[in-house]
Amino acid sequence: MKRRKILFGSGLIVAFLLVNSCKNHVSFNGNADQKFCIPDSLMKNLTFDTLHMESVNSELILSGKIAFNEDKVSRIFPMVSGHVTEVKVSLGDYVEKDKVLAVIRSADMANYFNEYKSSQSELAIAEKNLEVTGSMRSSGVSSEKDYMVAQNEYQKALAEYKKIKEVLAINGSSFPASDSTGSGYVIKAPISGFVVEKNVTVGMDLRPDANDNLFTISDLKELWATANVYESDISKIKVGSDAEVVTLSYPDKNFTGKIERISNILDPETKLMNVKIGLRNSEYDLKPGMFAHIVIRFPADKKMLAVKTNSIIFDDNKSYLLHFRTKCDITVKQVTILKSFNDISFIDGDSLHEGDLTVDRNSLFIYTALKNL
Repeated sequence: MKRRKILFGSGLIVAFLLVNSCKNHVSFNGNADQKFCIPDSLMKNLTFDTLHMESVNSELILSGKIAFNEDKVSRIFPMVSGHVTEVKVSLGDYVEKDKVLAVIRSADMANYFNEYKSSQSELAIAEKNLEVTGSMRSSGVSSEKDYMVAQNEYQKALAEYKKIKEVLAINGSSFPASDSTGSGYVIKAPISGFVVEKNVTVGMDLRPDANDNLFTISDLKELWATANVYESDISKIKVGSDAEVVTLSYPDKNFTGKIERISNILDPETKLMNVKIGLRNSEYDLKPGMFAHIVIRFPADKKMLAVKTNSIIFDDNKSYLLHFRTKCDITVKQVTILKSFNDISFIDGDSLHEGDLTVDRNSLFIYTALKNL
């Protein structure tokens, strides 16, 4: 029903224009033998665009792939050797920061725990000794030198206790009531995000010098599209250049971004330079590893006449603009579209100049009326 009303309303506007055109005269393609005035009721619904000179953007087309944003990725390696007893997450799971990912029984952690307990006892003894020596000094039984020695021993014991406690904290140790050995080694998520890599299973033995990471976590809301640029095209790009990315999975969807990183080193064999384009991925459509068709736009040295693409009327394989001077002076101008980027088209038009006004919204109604005169 709503669509019928719109079509019916559009038909009334065109009919109204045709009726009014019988009373006035029109100018079409520069002919001045007829005139036409836009009714006031339609003028209220028109919008206009001004022709202007603009630098013409050129395109650099590249092939690339979607990759992790390395600034938003955390790779987790084992800090100590041990035996994996629990793995609490699966590949693809979303985890909050500090969530436990895996639990490991580690002889290294047991040794650290033993050192921790020893340092704790030594600190308690040094603290008690300092207290006793202080009381004896106050009573005149002990000398100032004895007190300073006791104070120094206490500071050394305290420093050792803090050091080993910090080592345990860095390595993710936990001391549950059931664990009297202190061999528990807990791996926690350092950031919130998705588990995008998982290279650990229950029963696996770990070594701290292993090259493989146990987990990789990324929030996936910000990704990179990476591509290689030939040496001859390096001068055409810069940080901040606009880019458009299309993937095989979403051929009808354009992802826009800007160049964030440009390598300063060429590959010695291929002579290619790597660029990284930052992309927002709030809906998680993009996945690392996807192949990407990348278009990078850069300004050329020349300028051309530019207009909003919506202002252009396409009819019979030709393109037209409505050149507006007054509501009774409208001329249909045929134009040639040289290039189009997003919502801007660069044109070559007969007798059109910078600053000329064109009808944007509802231009088709006027064009139809003028054509049918």
